[in-house]
Amino acid sequence: MEQEEKEKIREKIEENYKFNFWINIGDGAFYTLGLGLVAINTILPLFVRQLTESKFLVSLIVAIHMFGIHFPQLFSAKWIKRAEIKKKYVLLIGIFQRLPWLFLAVLTYLLFPDNQSLLLIAFFILWGFENISSGLVGPPWFDMVFKVIPQERRGRFFGYRTFMSSILEVLGAFGAGYIIKFFEFRMGFILLFALAFISKMISYLFLVFIKEPAYNIEQKEEGTIEYLQHLKEILQSQNNYRNYILAAILVQFIGMSNGLFTVAGIERLDLSVEVANDLVGTFTIISIASKSLTNILWGYVGDNYGHKLVILLAAVFNATGVLVAFFAQQRFAFYLVFVLTGIALGGNSVSFMTIIPDFCPELEERPLYIGLTNTIVGLTVTIISLLGGLLVDLYNYRLVFAITFVMISLGAIFLMFKVDDPKYENNCTES
Repeated sequence: MEQEEKEKIREKIEENYKFNFWINIGDGAFYTLGLGLVAINTILPLFVRQLTESKFLVSLIVAIHMFGIHFPQLFSAKWIKRAEIKKKYVLLIGIFQRLPWLFLAVLTYLLFPDNQSLLLIAFFILWGFENISSGLVGPPWFDMVFKVIPQERRGRFFGYRTFMSSILEVLGAFGAGYIIKFFEFRMGFILLFALAFISKMISYLFLVFIKEPAYNIEQKEEGTIEYLQHLKEILQSQNNYRNYILAAILVQFIGMSNGLFTVAGIERLDLSVEVANDLVGTFTIISIASKSLTNILWGYVGDNYGHKLVILLAAVFNATGVLVAFFAQQRFAFYLVFVLTGIALGGNSVSFMTIIPDFCPELEERPLYIGLTNTIVGLTVTIISLLGGLLVDLYNYRLVFAITFVMISLGAIFLMFKVDDPKYENNCTES
């Protein structure tokens, strides 16, 4: 891209910066309100646990999520990298992220309690469809955001976005807790799925108004083999980026345990259904509140001291949370687990992907780095999540939590000593 064209893009970005800043925050706020209503670590495991006793199927929730949101990015990055405007892809795919929640509300009404097995199958099919759509939309969405938010303000943006989003996510969690407590199972989840659909459709309306500058990217057409070869060359030539991928795989071993904290707490505390339902709502609120209260701080740290530091500290919080879960036998200990892992989730939501453009040598390559990162890490964490549920069914929670703690700790050490912060070590030439 010519320098003159880059300057014009910078001017357009600055001109629309404040508008895009708040429109993106509105999108994130209402989208995560929906996430709070159907929280992946608490509400959805409760739904599946009502339909089956299998811990493996409970862990499948996180595994499908990780596979769906990450693996497709490798292919959508190829499809959209030459697109002048990424928003049209975000809008097209985004509608398919939202429809499954409407279908789940209808099917829960039609199939529960007489056809619970069929409802369980339908849930996993729709859950997979929703997450695959989320994966496909990842590279165009991230590239769109990276285009409209200047590099030196992205930590601040993601900090505020996640903070505001988390406030609405807490409201969603409060609402979910109230609905679970005061409505019977069928009606409760019909309401939760329907409200999640409505909330995410409101976020969709915000996306429509984002002002994204167009730019011309002159690239030759690549076949699939050439494309995969290019990705291989990136991993071979970019040593620092490759080391980051390896560190990210290790610290993301939290995925082995994340979906199991709630079920472990319910079983270890030997709670009745009513008490368990209340506790699930409390766990959700604690996790989201811990994340939201630290988001702006994480954004400040990322912009001023580098996103590597944020990811490293998040790994320390996750490792500590898993260690507490290993020994936890009282309700307070499980509260602490969700506080620590919630803080870590806030750090990762601000910095895990925000650091990626700092590794890329060229603006045009950015979607490839985004897709490659998410696919490699996501596929690994998918396998890890499935392994976690299987090990619990065969052995116990403590073995899973012990493995998670060791791997996250190794990842933190590798990140500290083998990955140079690209904010200071790389000369990324993006606009």
